[in-house]
Amino acid sequence: MTKRSIMLGSIFSLGIGLVLPVTEFWIQGTRLGLSSATPAAFFILFLILIGPQFLLKSLYPNWALTADELLVIFAMMMVATVIPTRGFGGPLFSMTTGVTYYATPENEWANLIRPHLSYLAVVTNAEAIKQMYEGLEGGQILWWAWARPLIWWTAFLICMATTVISVMLLFRRTWIERERLVFPVAQVALAMVEEGPTGSKLNPLFRNPIFWIGFLIPAILESLNALNRYMPELPAFQIRWQIQHQIPFVPSPTIRLNFLMVGFAFFVESRLAFSLWFFYLLSLPTYWIYGTFLHDYHGDLGPWTASGSAGAVFAHQQMGSMLVLVVTLVWAARTEFWREKYALVTCLGSAGIMCIMVWSTGVPAWVTPIVIGSAIVIWLSLTRLMAQAGIATIVPAMVPLGFTISMVGTTKLGIVGLINMGLTLIWAGDLLTYLMGPVANSFYVGHRSKIKPLAGSLSLLVSVVLSFIGSVIITIYLTLKVGGLNLHPQYFQSFPRAPWQFVGTKMLHPVGGSVMGYVWMSVGAAMMLLLTYLSRLFYWFPLHPLGFLAQGGWIMHQLWFSFFLAWSIKMAVLWIGGGGLKKAKVLFTGIIVGLLVIGGIWLIIDAITGMRGNRISVY
Repeated sequence: MTKRSIMLGSIFSLGIGLVLPVTEFWIQGTRLGLSSATPAAFFILFLILIGPQFLLKSLYPNWALTADELLVIFAMMMVATVIPTRGFGGPLFSMTTGVTYYATPENEWANLIRPHLSYLAVVTNAEAIKQMYEGLEGGQILWWAWARPLIWWTAFLICMATTVISVMLLFRRTWIERERLVFPVAQVALAMVEEGPTGSKLNPLFRNPIFWIGFLIPAILESLNALNRYMPELPAFQIRWQIQHQIPFVPSPTIRLNFLMVGFAFFVESRLAFSLWFFYLLSLPTYWIYGTFLHDYHGDLGPWTASGSAGAVFAHQQMGSMLVLVVTLVWAARTEFWREKYALVTCLGSAGIMCIMVWSTGVPAWVTPIVIGSAIVIWLSLTRLMAQAGIATIVPAMVPLGFTISMVGTTKLGIVGLINMGLTLIWAGDLLTYLMGPVANSFYVGHRSKIKPLAGSLSLLVSVVLSFIGSVIITIYLTLKVGGLNLHPQYFQSFPRAPWQFVGTKMLHPVGGSVMGYVWMSVGAAMMLLLTYLSRLFYWFPLHPLGFLAQGGWIMHQLWFSFFLAWSIKMAVLWIGGGGLKKAKVLFTGIIVGLLVIGGIWLIIDAITGMRGNRISVY
């Protein structure tokens, strides 16, 4: 780790924080920040390799960045990508202001909810909030109105990032050295920066024609879709069909080609890839069973937690599975916990401070360990899916708000506790992007480049803070300039209302802890234990327990076919034999990079032309 790699990583982290809100809120193009695969980091790494790095190797070889330096920069960019939009910054500005701006005489939020929200964590000045949604219009910028909540949330973000990094430090050796997990996302970055023979100006991957064949497949096909939005008369390419049926309660499976998931899934062991799509298809008749025989069980547990009878059952089953998974992960890494005692103390300390900060908003002290603990369980389970199963974008069926309400009910939370639980959706609500996944991948590339864990951890923490600072500056500037109401409606119309609509409903209809929730969590835990036992007892057992855990999230309706396709291709390649597997990995690496790069290129084109909403799907 060199000074220039830290400096460049810091510059790019700040730049990501400044740019991603513009692309997400204003241009509304390809969402380079809306995936824990961190498309923005891959796009910038590609530009560095074919631009400045190529020129330096050609003109001043001694000045060129080494592979280790590139990996440091990439690791910092990965964690920086998570922060500005969906991962933290977007919900922060939306949810801390929406309760004031969208208060009406009908919903009575101004009287029922707003007075009970923490003074520390929300903006209280109505004029500053109005400026954010409607623009400045010649008035004076009320910077002081934002100071207190932004200081509070910056401190909370630092504690959260410290907790996440510490957790990954505790599991780092077990996952990387003992279990040798694949880390498909990190494998692509490692292949990109691999150095060739002395004097080579391009890395070996970029000199391989098979890579460029894979690269061109999504580049050409997705460019057709992007051009179609400019010129509708041109043909578009779309592989997406929904299997329509009349079976009640059963969702319609989607047959969709997702280049990113097909690419990453190819790196995964065959049994796990098979289980991901098999358990999803197996779950479909279960929806009918749950919906038919448990129709009185509604389980409305808030935004981003599955609802309805079948949805709530799957959410609790998945949470039970996650609890079992985390217990087994802790047991497997128990010896490393003592070797990493400083990380353990840091983890417990920062998690404890998070509990104190949540308590300071009004949530009962005895509830805060449930909130923080469930968040860590969910993050760690999703990260395991990313590291082992290659699911670069995955969401849980239950988030900490839903879990807490299911376990203790709203009556024990009290009015103030219930209301301020809504603020947890800022950092643990929509988990399409979450910090722990990129942190895990960063530790993997750091391990491969022999970066000291402490130095790597501090660099990641710096990138989180810089990205957040950049996102705060540009979000306030952008909203004051054009008004949040003229930006992405999800961030400035949907998200601002979501927590408070749910809280308002539960205030009118309070509930206790859910006995059925405990029952279905126990069922999920038992199934996870059984599958884990069988998979370890019999080497030939065809089902992987992670496939069962993943089935509950709604995004599997979109991704299952991609896993099926990758599994089928890999099985065919293995059957053919020879050197086909190595060549196929290069091809699929090209597919992944091609999709992420073409998404970034069209985002730049859209920014130049003024096109809005021209989106290439990267998840």
